Amino acid sequence: MTSHTDAIDARDIANLAHVRDLFAHADPVPSDLAERIKFAITVHALHAEVAELIDSALLTTRGAEAAVEPTPTESVTFTAASMSLMVSSGPMDSDDSEDRVRVDGWVTTPGAKVEAVTSEGSSSAISDANGRFVLDDLPHGPVHFVVTDPGNDDTRPVITPTIQI
Repeated sequence: MTSHTDAIDARDIANLAHVRDLFAHADPVPSDLAERIKFAITVHALHAEVAELIDSALLTTRGAEAAVEPTPTESVTFTAASMSLMVSSGPMDSDDSEDRVRVDGWVTTPGAKVEAVTSEGSSSAISDANGRFVLDDLPHGPVHFVVTDPGNDDTRPVITPTIQI
């Protein structure tokens, strides 16, 4: 490679292989790392509180036919021992984002971090002093929420069931 703008050539690939071998010898990845990570994630999830849907009639399920998609939910309330969460979904304000959703929500814990976990990843917001928050630019489809209190490490996260938005 003669310049930082040139493409990677065979010499660069060989040098990178030597660096990989050096680190594999000097500081190898533990063979059980993947299992330890899975275990830690499972233990963390066990410490979470699971919220329940207030009105089970709002819960969407797939029909007997595989082609039948669940009906998206527009407004849902979840409750748990430590808090309640209400979310309402609607279209984005801009006309060019028909496949995107805006979620307005209220949580009974002011300053809570509300994370929406979707098929594309996650998006989060911090609720204001009244518990209000907005999550913009979410995809249509399944979503569940994880609510944590960043100011209090002793409280367990609250996880909601998955709904369609």
